[in-house]
Amino acid sequence: MKKVLALGLVFCLLALTVAGCVPAGTAAQDAPAADATATDASGDVTKGELNVAIAADIAPDSVTEWTKMFNADYPDVKLNVMLEDASNYEVTIEPLVAANELPDVVGIGCTDWFGTLADKGYLLDVSGTLGWESQLDVLKNMYTSRNGVHFAVANGVETELLYYNIDQFEAAGIKSVPTNWDEFLDCCQKLKDAGFQPLAVAGASPNNLGHSFISFGIAHEIVASGFDPDWNTKARDGEYDFSTPEWQAVLNKAVVLRDAGYFQRGYESADLYECMRAVTAGEVAMTFQGSYQTGNLLVEGGANIGITTVPWNDKGKDQVGIVIAGDGYAMGKNSSGNVDLATKFFNYVSFEHADVYQNMSGTIPPWQDVAKDMPNAKVNEKLQAAWDASNALSVKSLEPQQAFTAIVYEQVKQFVQAVILGNAEPSQIGDYLNPAQKEYLATLN
Repeated sequence: MKKVLALGLVFCLLALTVAGCVPAGTAAQDAPAADATATDASGDVTKGELNVAIAADIAPDSVTEWTKMFNADYPDVKLNVMLEDASNYEVTIEPLVAANELPDVVGIGCTDWFGTLADKGYLLDVSGTLGWESQLDVLKNMYTSRNGVHFAVANGVETELLYYNIDQFEAAGIKSVPTNWDEFLDCCQKLKDAGFQPLAVAGASPNNLGHSFISFGIAHEIVASGFDPDWNTKARDGEYDFSTPEWQAVLNKAVVLRDAGYFQRGYESADLYECMRAVTAGEVAMTFQGSYQTGNLLVEGGANIGITTVPWNDKGKDQVGIVIAGDGYAMGKNSSGNVDLATKFFNYVSFEHADVYQNMSGTIPPWQDVAKDMPNAKVNEKLQAAWDASNALSVKSLEPQQAFTAIVYEQVKQFVQAVILGNAEPSQIGDYLNPAQKEYLATLN
């Protein structure tokens, strides 16, 4: 049978900002999530048609490979495949939510926005699926909604790391990786003095900036400092003031790096993938990225890249780890109701053949028993060592997109980008986030 691969963006990304995907809808607004293990009346799960939406920007070939494999194994199943932008899922999903026609299987991020969708009945409960039972408990917690819906299986467990050019470090006389903020500044200056551009920053990508600078700032200034380790719970439950000196300090170090001239030339217009391209090409010495981008940074023929934990800690203080649930796979509610067939494809990509994405992206597997559940997994030794070091840190902080409510996080991204581009100061954080916090509270009433 002719293999089907309908690849393409569902909606015009040029007309929308890079985000996620969910149409605001009228139907099923408060309906409980359905069970992904429900039985299809037809009883035949080897025939039919499925609509699936999968993120393809981190490991684009994984979508092609999965589709090819599934069509070979199930030639009587037609797959209609849409591509998502992992940095802005909402662009694809929002119109489909409005129509109450989410794809049967859909790639999502681990954010409050998707948890809310699950609570409103748009995402099915995937309890009992192969991947749900096998993933780490920390991932189960992150993919459980406030009302207890188990709505996704993660494609990895992640952290934020510093990627650096080993050869340029040596040429600049840097003997060891930086382990604190002072050493990092010294490292940047030595690289600059040696004629290298120290740090690649995606100034045109607010989502990337939200993942890096503000992640480290919150981890050290808010969580590790003891100021407010449970800030995210308090912010979800009621009034919260982001204008305190501690929150104002979150982005101070990013401004120091910018004003010292350590960002690469043209950072203002660089997107995430230009940023990583510059590092792999040896044009820039360092970048902060999530561990899920390792496959895009350690490439054959590219620069000799090392990986280490993030030295955002002041001298004499410990580093802080950041814990991230990788993006995940969910099952959407729609009028076709072919849940058995959808569950078959869901298990196919989220567990049985999850190694297809795993080995292309180079991420850390999400399973409790990797040797049993993903024997074909290939994890780069450099990444594994950096992950182990990060995981061993005694204090850990959530990644911002997984801690802020959706309304506040949209303002976080705008604020971080404004600061990096010199259009706002860290001291204005309350001006951006406090109104968004009040807007969020209004949705609870």
